[in-house]
Amino acid sequence: MPKLYAHEVYDRLPNEIFEVKWDWDPALIFFLLLMIFYIRALPKFKRQVVAKWQVGLFFTGVIINILALMPPIDPLADQLFWVHMVQHLMITHVGVPFMLFGVPFFIVMRGVPLWFRRYVYFPLLRSRITWLFERTIARPLPSLILFEVNYWFWHVPRFYNLALLNDYFHLLEHACFAITSMLLWRNLIDPHPMKSPIPLPARLLYLGFIMAANIILSAILTFADEVLYAYEGIPLPTWWERWGHLQDQRVGGLIMWIPGGFIMLIAMTVVFFVWAHREKQKEEAGYSAQLAEA
Repeated sequence: MPKLYAHEVYDRLPNEIFEVKWDWDPALIFFLLLMIFYIRALPKFKRQVVAKWQVGLFFTGVIINILALMPPIDPLADQLFWVHMVQHLMITHVGVPFMLFGVPFFIVMRGVPLWFRRYVYFPLLRSRITWLFERTIARPLPSLILFEVNYWFWHVPRFYNLALLNDYFHLLEHACFAITSMLLWRNLIDPHPMKSPIPLPARLLYLGFIMAANIILSAILTFADEVLYAYEGIPLPTWWERWGHLQDQRVGGLIMWIPGGFIMLIAMTVVFFVWAHREKQKEEAGYSAQLAEA
């Protein structure tokens, strides 16, 4: 990418951490509205429907997503590749799954205005488009493929640079990451009232595939001998100037590799223990049934 294009965005970039501009990202507005409607609806539900820990995780997830899309992180992501990778991980690996633990689909709809539910949500829910969506794109395998295609697509230099140097494509990138990660994690977390069709053992393979694909992409970025993206024409923050653009890219690859992989390992561990706990419950129930019959 010629440096001329990078200079076109120089005027909108911060040179220091707190020299930032506010951009109203549609994804940011979406997460803010989710939180507002969730707060409105929460008093209508009893503790049996949603536990305190779920509420806590929901707000933690939404706040993480909001912080990822606000200054100073979002403007710095236009200058530093590794900050951009932190931003992606915050949304796709932490913010969205935490948010889904709070059963937002079930609760948020009780918080939106009545007219929206009556004239938009319910007709859309009953529409053929939603029926097709649930039976195609939202299924486990298509949602996994869509997540990975999206993840790799936005790391292809041509398209990454397009998002880096064009505000509209930058906002589109954020929306794509938010949507595909929600589709992915809803098949792993079982956000009420939805149930994942993936058996727990298969979810370990599901997460393992995501982890393996992430390692491959991370390794490509970490061991590259040249800067792949259009950061070379963009001035670095003064506190990073001594490290340069290539080290910035390598640190970004390592952030995807190590923290990103560690998050997947945690998710796999949680799934394994949930699986083991449910198997133990089945064994105990079967043993109790045998005793009752004796």
